[in-house]
Amino acid sequence: MRNNNKKVLLFTAISFFLLLTESYFSSQLSSYWSLFSNIDILSDIKPSEVLSPKSARKTLLSTKPSDYPDSLKVREVKNVSLPFNQYLLPGVIVDFKADTTQPALPKVMEKLAALKRGEKVKLRIAWLGDSMIEGDLITQTVRELMQNQFSGQHGVGFVPFRSITAGYRISAAARSSGAWLDDNFKNRLYKDPLFFSGHVFYSNSGKLTLKDNTVKDSAQIVEKWLICGPVDSNAVITVNKSARSIAAPSLFNRVLIDKAPGASIDVTVPTKRMALYGLSFEPEYGVMIDNFSFRGISGFELEKFDTKFLDTISQSGTYDLIVIQYGVNVMFRPLDKNYDYYFRGMDPALKKLRQHLPNTELLMISCFDRAFPYGQKWKTAVGLDSLLKTQATLAYKNGIPFFNLYQTMGGNGTIVKWVEGGEQLAAKDYIHASPKGAVILGKKLYNAFMNDFQKTASKATY
Repeated sequence: MRNNNKKVLLFTAISFFLLLTESYFSSQLSSYWSLFSNIDILSDIKPSEVLSPKSARKTLLSTKPSDYPDSLKVREVKNVSLPFNQYLLPGVIVDFKADTTQPALPKVMEKLAALKRGEKVKLRIAWLGDSMIEGDLITQTVRELMQNQFSGQHGVGFVPFRSITAGYRISAAARSSGAWLDDNFKNRLYKDPLFFSGHVFYSNSGKLTLKDNTVKDSAQIVEKWLICGPVDSNAVITVNKSARSIAAPSLFNRVLIDKAPGASIDVTVPTKRMALYGLSFEPEYGVMIDNFSFRGISGFELEKFDTKFLDTISQSGTYDLIVIQYGVNVMFRPLDKNYDYYFRGMDPALKKLRQHLPNTELLMISCFDRAFPYGQKWKTAVGLDSLLKTQATLAYKNGIPFFNLYQTMGGNGTIVKWVEGGEQLAAKDYIHASPKGAVILGKKLYNAFMNDFQKTASKATY
């Protein structure tokens, strides 16, 4: 018994001595062997340093990528390092490779500068996403603020012939009748290319009545465009009870079917031999934001776009910017932390867009906060940080600017506060923003665009 007690005393004395000299030994070992560089025997009993949001932001902004040791760099993909002070910044459109004093979206900002100078140009943005932007949520706020700021001219942009959100979309009132066939991402039937909406429609005597609720000035000229695939040379549609011949020989076509004051139109399609996408209501100049939401998808589906179709869109010069906003639908298991498969699915889709739309700028927006029940409480998904890093690495590797919507909305725990707080800024699924919450997100995105606009070299010329 005595011998055992002596051993316990000896072990305790040695352990105490090692703890007292921990900093010395760890520093000496780390200088000879890098594996010991991050060891801290006292880590469990040392108090954690907590920075206020302002202090954290100041630290991130003042630290250069070269200042970070390798241990503070994200390695989501082999041979790619991504400094924290880039993708974690809230409210900033980050261009990882560019001078931070220059705009992340230079072509977009040049067009906004031209509008500020009074030039009658169009800036068109395609906003691709899942149910987070369904019903024109978020995008309708960004669109209204940008149109007010840069032209005063309004138009809702693209509206599909059929939509599951038609009944509650505020920015446009769309009512379709008759027989319609919907060919889409999840139910491919024919060979006609899918549009950015993920749909192509066919009808025989189907009708769409559309009213643009964003146009407030009854005297404003509103251009109404038919967006379609190739049609026979003798195809005819009825526009406001008048027959109109349609010439649409290309894979992708924009056909002007009306240009006059008034924000309503009736279109009837008498033949099945037309690949139809939707209508677009546009001002003669200004900012257009087309909402392309598709419920339940991850973004992998973008890789299915026909390459010749994308080439045709590129040649037409239709879109100046494509916004890519996905991610929440891959977070369907509460304990998932590995999103390597997400990288493998999205990377070819992004590469295809980059290759076949070379003159169009891209912007990736991260998923925002979502929660699961852990025990008795709802908490932010444990794998959300990992998914954000994966999304940021996708943007970095493909040379695409990145916007961290999760950090911008408040970071960890925000969705729980939004659901359980008095303002009800999110739905009780702990995933989707409410209309009121979507307005907040839209304003934050608008502010990010304006921050980027202030960097443009053309700001002194208007």
